Formats: sequence, C-alpha cells, structure tokens
Amino acid sequence: MRTEFFIKSHDRDRLAQARRVAREFAQQYAGDGVAGIVFLGAVARGYYDEESDIDIALFMRPPDRPRPPRFSRVEGLEVHCWLSDLAGERGARWSMARRWTFAQGEVFFDPDGDVARLLAEKVPLRPEERRELLISGLALSEWYINRLAGAWVRRGSVASAHQMFGPGLDRFYEMLFALNSELVPDAKWRGYCAGRLAVLPARFEQGIAETMTLHSLTVEEIARRQAAFMRLWQDIRPRVEAAAGMTFDEMKEIV
Repeated sequence: MRTEFFIKSHDRDRLAQARRVAREFAQQYAGDGVAGIVFLGAVARGYYDEESDIDIALFMRPPDRPRPPRFSRVEGLEVHCWLSDLAGERGARWSMARRWTFAQGEVFFDPDGDVARLLAEKVPLRPEERRELLISGLALSEWYINRLAGAWVRRGSVASAHQMFGPGLDRFYEMLFALNSELVPDAKWRGYCAGRLAVLPARFEQGIAETMTLHSLTVEEIARRQAAFMRLWQDIRPRVEAAAGMTFDEMKEIV
C-alpha cells in the first residue's frame, strides 16, 4: 500500500516543475537500450520542497546506449539517476529499504512490461518475512527497552541504558509495519510513515513522544520512558501474537 505523504513544507508549484523536469529528462532515454524507467522519491510520492531532489531509476539492457550522468542540475533542480542492468537485477538481492522505495515509485516507461514483472517479483513482503519481523520485533523491542536498559543501570551506565531505546524503537517500528503487512521504510522515513499505519497501539503518537522525550540522564527517566513504551507494547502484543501464531514467551525462546 502506498503511504500518503502530507509534508508541511510541500510546495505545489515546485512539485509541478519537478514532475515536468523528470518527464522531459526521462523521455530522452526512453528507447532502445533502456528496459524501463521508474520515478522514485518525492516526485513519485507527491510532495516537493527545498530538501527534495528528482530520483529516476533506469534499467538498462543490450544494446547499450549512452547513459545519463549520475547527477545533473536542470532548472535549478537536482536530478539523480540510478542506473542498473535489468538482467543483473533479476538475480540480485534487494534490501527492504530499496523494495519500499520502489513500492512507492511510479513507472514512467516500460514498453515490454519487464520492469513491472521485476517489481512484482522483488518488491512484495513475503509471508515468512512478515512473521519473522513480527516475532523479532515484539521480542527484541521489549528486550532492548525493558530488560537490557535495566541491565545497563545495574552495570552502572545510565547513558547506555538510555541508548537502548533507539534500537528498541527500531525493532518496534519494524514489527508495526509487518503487522500492517507493509514493507519497512528506510530509517529516515520510518518514524513518519509509522504514524500513518492503520493498525497501531492506542494513543500511539502520545506514547511515542513520551518514550522518546529525554529530560535528563537519570534512572528515574529510564523508568518513566520504559513505562510509556510498555503501555504501547502491551496494547499491541495480543494482535502480534495472533498474527504470528505464537506467544511472547515462545518468541523469546527462538529470538
């Protein structure tokens, strides 16, 4: 499912310009030697601001033809071209972040359907991946934030205890995306997109804010942050256990 992006700094006029530049730039290469072209990033997701650039993926095939430069500037806008060979991509392993990026993409040129077939093979979240993310996410988020943070307090490093909230929340987000049968986004989009998922713990935004807020490097703050997180965790736990077909105690035995 495509995420709806509501970016506060979005500029409609810049998006219209960027989409026009992307089409005109890509059209130069839509021909022999190019199996397909996909728009990625902001122009495909429907927002554009001063931090954005134009991302275009080109899948090449023989006979090769002159390739576009990796980086260009057109009408003051940065154009980034991501070049790869179609044949090599069929056998390559795609990271989760790359699959998410293409899931949010827009196919511009695909005369023989090669890119559509490639994306249908590479992009979707597989059932076994989903279950693994559910199990590891529920078990490891609790381990980092609840048990491992407590261990660091007993070891005498309060700073290390607070640091455990970072990887714990990463695992928690991964679990939430899996619960919603969604690919896990790249780290820079993970928090933003998580808040737009359909199935979330009650009072998710408030709970995440309370968990992430750090007033001081104290043991009392660890306890407060843990309590905020565990309310979220306990609320979503039954749904995750049902989706994975396994209890939390069983998950701990295999993670």
